[in-house]
Amino acid sequence: MIQNNTIININSLLNLTARLYESDNDFYILNATLLSLMGKLKILRAIVLIPDGENDFTPLIIKGNISIGSVQGFELNDFTLTGSDDRFSYLRKSGIEYLIPVKNLNSFYAVICLGKSLSEIDLTDEEIDYINLISAIAANSINNARTVVSYKNAKNKVEQRNQLLSTLFEISKDFSQNFSGEKIIKMLALNLMGQLTVSRFAVISISDSGEIKQIVNRFGEMIDNEILLILSECDFAQDISKFHNYSKIESSVLQLHLQVVAPMIVQGARRGLLIIGRKMNGTEFTDENLLFIEAVGNAAMAALENERLFGEELEKKRLESELSIALEIQKNLLPDKSPVMQNFHITGTSLPSRHVAGDLFDYIRLDDQRYLIAIADVSGKGIPASLIMANFQAALRVLAMSGISLADIVIKINNLLYHNTAADKFVTSFFCIIDDSNGKVSYINAGHNPPFVKRNYGDIEKLTNGGLILGFMEHPFEYQEGEIYLNKGDLMILYTDGVTEAENKNGEDYGENRLEQFMHNVRTDDSEIIMNELIGSVKSYICESHQNDDITLVVINRYG
Repeated sequence: MIQNNTIININSLLNLTARLYESDNDFYILNATLLSLMGKLKILRAIVLIPDGENDFTPLIIKGNISIGSVQGFELNDFTLTGSDDRFSYLRKSGIEYLIPVKNLNSFYAVICLGKSLSEIDLTDEEIDYINLISAIAANSINNARTVVSYKNAKNKVEQRNQLLSTLFEISKDFSQNFSGEKIIKMLALNLMGQLTVSRFAVISISDSGEIKQIVNRFGEMIDNEILLILSECDFAQDISKFHNYSKIESSVLQLHLQVVAPMIVQGARRGLLIIGRKMNGTEFTDENLLFIEAVGNAAMAALENERLFGEELEKKRLESELSIALEIQKNLLPDKSPVMQNFHITGTSLPSRHVAGDLFDYIRLDDQRYLIAIADVSGKGIPASLIMANFQAALRVLAMSGISLADIVIKINNLLYHNTAADKFVTSFFCIIDDSNGKVSYINAGHNPPFVKRNYGDIEKLTNGGLILGFMEHPFEYQEGEIYLNKGDLMILYTDGVTEAENKNGEDYGENRLEQFMHNVRTDDSEIIMNELIGSVKSYICESHQNDDITLVVINRYG
């Protein structure tokens, strides 16, 4: 049992530990640790050295009358006396007697350097044990502090990205509603000024043949084609001074005060450049700023391209051809292959009723065992529905990888849609997370057609737990998460209303009863065959009638 006169006082040790663990600041932790040691051991002279990244140590904290600069690096694993070791002669001349590493298994944080005690007596074994104990507590506190800071930074980054996503969603919507070049450029200027305090910019278009044209230039002087040809090689938004051919254009860039260049990508092709001047407040461009510049530039160029394309379509009657390109782009947004899982086979498809669809299905890998599967249907059809669905998919993919719960994902997407779409626009959707290791399926049905589950013994269930459609109310009632387990031989079909509401020539729906009967008649465990047979069943039913809605299916079969 430790006596009251021992150097290790449990209460003071606990208080110190609590104070250190409450801080997320390395300097505070090391300073508090040093003061505690100096007070306990009656030492008036001490230093804390930290690695400077170049194999040397730099003084972080100096106590007492010591003048010391950078210290040559050395290895230190345990409590050490400077003694006669030549490596420590510089420290010994400064009155340092003892060296204590602050480290754990993975990281070396600092060296605590202590002078002689006022008692002029060498440290006892108990005092050395106390020093090592305090050092270990400090190291763990620093490790904890850095972990906390890392988590905070990660959280802030996710929040910033979510805010950026929301802003870009709104900007994209505004751009998509304008087909006047003048209004598009004005909107671009307002967003650059509002988000970045930038007033000088230029929009450069690049044709399929490589012709470069300055659509708008607010730098006061024309930019030489030589500069534009070099900058047109950029693949992402970046500071021009870091460009690999910067030396060739440096004088002109400095004269015009050019700062950032970003490619303007439309449908996977470089259609132009967005060149940005310096911020009016003099601050540097952050990574988030560069991401914003690239995204808003793409949105602006896409809007300008839409203006050009729609103008051409009105004159040359080529709308069908251009919309076919849009369909190809949308297809590329959908999964092109099934998830690779040990016990499940999943297949999906989407057949638009027009050139572009308002339906979506997606597979998002969460970890080695779990996939998020989603199917959704936007109210309306055509381009407006497809734009909303593209943003819905972008939000879903960002949120899925943020580590939040399924219910939180649904709530955030609902808020995003409510605040950024018209009142008559909403989305029905079904989300589920499938665990490949045990067959567990957690799901939320947001006003969507209930998926059907056929058990291996023949019973059929509907998955209805969830809540309201997305984008209809700002604060819907709490979404109720459902849970089932799929066993070997179980079959699950997700679908949009284009399946059950497909009409024959008499105006009669295909209906849920026919879908149930189809599932009862399934005689294979190949999900792709099942999907193709269901599509064939629907098309055979409507026969010569026109497909009046998008048809989207996801077939999930557990075979293992």
